[in-house]
Amino acid sequence: MTDFDRVRVGMIGYGIGKLYAASLLNMGIFYNDLPPVELVAIATSSDTSGQRAMKQFGFQRHVTDYRALLESDDINTLVIATPHYLHREMLLAALRTDKAIYNDKPLANNLAEAREIVALAHQRNRDAQLSFVVRYCPALQHAKKVIEEKRLGEIYAFRFRYFRSSYSDPLRPLRWKGSMAQSGGGVLNDLVPHLADLLLWLVGQPEQLVAQMRTFVKERPPVKGSEQRVPIETDDHVIMQIMLPNGAIGSIESGRLIHGATNDIELEIYGSEGGLRCDLTNPNYLYLVENRMPEDERGWLRVPTVQRYPDAVIPGADLPVGQMRFFIACMADFLRKTRAGQPYDPGLEQGLRVQAITEAALQSARDHIWTAVARE
Repeated sequence: MTDFDRVRVGMIGYGIGKLYAASLLNMGIFYNDLPPVELVAIATSSDTSGQRAMKQFGFQRHVTDYRALLESDDINTLVIATPHYLHREMLLAALRTDKAIYNDKPLANNLAEAREIVALAHQRNRDAQLSFVVRYCPALQHAKKVIEEKRLGEIYAFRFRYFRSSYSDPLRPLRWKGSMAQSGGGVLNDLVPHLADLLLWLVGQPEQLVAQMRTFVKERPPVKGSEQRVPIETDDHVIMQIMLPNGAIGSIESGRLIHGATNDIELEIYGSEGGLRCDLTNPNYLYLVENRMPEDERGWLRVPTVQRYPDAVIPGADLPVGQMRFFIACMADFLRKTRAGQPYDPGLEQGLRVQAITEAALQSARDHIWTAVARE
């Protein structure tokens, strides 16, 4: 990036893009080492949503063809916040520019598309950051530190779970998320990528897995209030059993029809010298047990992690954390690495490895067998 004294953003998409726009607008409040942010333009599917984005977030202009953002000299940063099936086309085009790129997860619709994107990135010596925001929870940042310090010893077992009730109403339309061609999977390519990223980041590369997938609501209305019903091609629930090269075993489970769930993410990791667990519905604490504790005191220690973001100006570490803060920290990491010319993590390579896990799960569920996870 030749000029990054001011972050001049062009955003594509206005769904999840609202969270990214809010994060960008709040950068300077939390981090004073980052350059000013200017929301220059947004590409939306309609003039109505474009006008709404200008009014709500102060974008200077809107367009309905995202290519106009790629060609704009007054934009140095692209945020791609579109449905999965558009990622390949947009990333391939964006990688041919010199603009910094922040892309919503997952990387692509399938492994073949992900490989094509990464191949072009290698060819052009380019990269992009993926929005695996969950890892920016302070409790999980502390968990990463504990694991890297070998305080858990050799990892034996793990359990990762992500439940939502977002589609528990059978009359709620799924739109593009009900189509395999447009989404690449239901929870498999929507919620599971967050867990797959955490698995790779915290525990390691899986060797093989076996998966089951279920679609419980097989028909839904195409739009709200319609009497018509369209078939649903994507999964509502996924369970995987996973094995790592060292013999460690564990599971990933995710569902979108779980009554009572909001954005429920739980992790457990156990090793030869200790264990840890975290529940992101109560994200201010990491629970830790270590073998080195006296035997008569050995039990779960509640470690307050709250808002311990080391580079943040405010708020203090004595205030509880919320998930919006994860989005801000992820975006700040992207901007800081862009300005310093450092590699992104999570970058395109991590997106590719995550896609290899979801692809293996899809194949395993279809073939009803243990399936090797491609090493990308």
